[in-house]
Amino acid sequence: MTLNIQPLEVLLNYSPLLRRVWEWKEAFTTWYDCSPNFAVAKLGFERWCKQGDQIIDHTAVRSTLKTMCNWKEEIVNYHQCRWTNATVEGRHNRIKAFQRRHYFTRNRNRYRSGILVECNRHRMFS
Repeated sequence: MTLNIQPLEVLLNYSPLLRRVWEWKEAFTTWYDCSPNFAVAKLGFERWCKQGDQIIDHTAVRSTLKTMCNWKEEIVNYHQCRWTNATVEGRHNRIKAFQRRHYFTRNRNRYRSGILVECNRHRMFS
């Protein structure tokens, strides 16, 4: 009889540190999705940061915690109105990619039109 172990479980069994970091990351996802309001989100975020600081001693985790603590207010503020600037960031990335591909375009109107098409492609094909 062979065991049917999922690939993730196999990987997590290689290292206790890897398992702790994965569980910590999953706790962040749960916090982000399930915090009902700002006050609960703020307490949950602080608890999550403390958990990472106490349980996991790794350079990458310390670096992540430093970044998360620096952006604490902005991260927790998501729970006040539940919107992000992901759309703006996505369009910005599309414009930057378009600029890299069309660096030598000389016709300014064609260049501007290309950016508008690139950023609104989802509207054209839906």
